[in-house]
Amino acid sequence: MVVEREIWTVEAPAGGWTSPWPQCMELAAAIPSEQWTLVGGLMVQLHATAAGLPVSRATTDVDMVLHIETEATTAPKMQQALGALGYEIEQSIDKDAPAQRFIRGKQQVDVMVADHTAPRNITKMAGREPFQIEGGTQALQRTVNVVITGDDGAETRLSIPNLHGSLVLKGAAYMTDSRDRGRHLDDAAVLCACIKDPYAIVEERHGSDRKRFKALFAALESPTHHGWMQLEESNRQAAQDVLRILATADKLPALPPIGRLGGPT
Repeated sequence: MVVEREIWTVEAPAGGWTSPWPQCMELAAAIPSEQWTLVGGLMVQLHATAAGLPVSRATTDVDMVLHIETEATTAPKMQQALGALGYEIEQSIDKDAPAQRFIRGKQQVDVMVADHTAPRNITKMAGREPFQIEGGTQALQRTVNVVITGDDGAETRLSIPNLHGSLVLKGAAYMTDSRDRGRHLDDAAVLCACIKDPYAIVEERHGSDRKRFKALFAALESPTHHGWMQLEESNRQAAQDVLRILATADKLPALPPIGRLGGPT
């Protein structure tokens, strides 16, 4: 059975869709959303905008995870599509370094595939295997479609992980990417401020979700951590409570089967 993705409509934030959103919209117009999911800083910005929160997360690039698990695209096909838009893959002197970044002037796109992707589906770009993002499989299993309207009135359809999938990505990034752990924690705090029903996410946790939430909870233990302090004061306590629940609350026990009246139970 094919499950239809949830569809959100998100109005432009105050000040409109600033850079690199026009670049992202151009990509979405040329490459169908069934082929890729938006992650990274723009993912966080979009969730904040949808929740009515101020957008403070700065970013300069577009990050995408390819849907090669559904065979909607392949890494070489995406390289070709980006090439048609004028992007060139960034070369590396290390032939074993994963292929990831595409450049067009000062603009860049980071192309990734999910962790745990079946080896038969992983094909090379410019002779190198694509970068695999931790938590990507969980994120791609929890996507929603988002429709945004540009300054010119044109609608753009994007795929992003829902809040559960987005926070899993940030937990995985914090645990595995030592280059900018503070940024991942700041992003996680913003995502927690967007979550209205943490118990619904608790019931959907599986795999490494809880471990990743616990890692974020431990790192953001201080109520004066920058991640919390960047939020408006009215949102801080609720966001902290959300992360505590996600990391520590147990799922409700399954109810026993109900026996028929007068019959065996």
